[in-house]
Amino acid sequence: MIKQSKRQLEIMKVLQVRKSCSVIELAEHLNVSDETIRRDIRQLASTGAAEKIHGGVMLPHNSLEPPFLSRLQEQRDEKQKIARLIASLIKDGETLLIDNGSTSCYFAKELIPYKNLRIVTNSTEVARELCSRNHNRVFMAGGEIRSDDSAAYGASTVAFAKQFMTQKAIISMGSLHAAQGCLDFDLSEAEFKRAVIPQTEQLIVAVDHTKFNKPGVVNVCALADIDLLITDRMPPDEIVDQIGASKIKVAV
Repeated sequence: MIKQSKRQLEIMKVLQVRKSCSVIELAEHLNVSDETIRRDIRQLASTGAAEKIHGGVMLPHNSLEPPFLSRLQEQRDEKQKIARLIASLIKDGETLLIDNGSTSCYFAKELIPYKNLRIVTNSTEVARELCSRNHNRVFMAGGEIRSDDSAAYGASTVAFAKQFMTQKAIISMGSLHAAQGCLDFDLSEAEFKRAVIPQTEQLIVAVDHTKFNKPGVVNVCALADIDLLITDRMPPDEIVDQIGASKIKVAV
């Protein structure tokens, strides 16, 4: 594997946010020549990290979900509202499981004023946000750290998380499908979520409206298993019927 230079890593950071960029924009951003950027693009394209397009570069099409930094920007306002609504339900001193969804990162920021929380997570971003604040205790599930989102996954991650009983588990889903239930796009993510759901008193699922009836890949749980759905828009009737309107809170 060819090691990426610092400049190429910076190009990838830009692409993770913008998805595509022109040679001229990158040259100006990095204060180098157009030809230097073209050489970097050729090398990134040769490794599959990026794709050359006319006059620029873009992220490859072969991923099932956009890179994590890009996902953070999608429906950002909606995710922040959802995060604030979840935080309003939390009390000081509670034990929480927080997964690595993009909404979870916004939720972690909302928890900054809280005290004496016990947090179990596989997200280094969530752990970093909360570990040194207000006598919180953070239990970080170990395992292989994924480069896309700096989260831990795998058998050791699941085994660690299953040791904890939590009062609330705040989990994202790739899809809430009326016929197929709660789905995800990645097997490792789905396995982690399936493992921690039986360990909590209350399963809180946090999704924005774009996840309703979206095609998924891997089953996580049934819609009926959700104790509380927090979203930004009321789901379609067929989803509401299975979850129950009293179990759905909408961020406005």
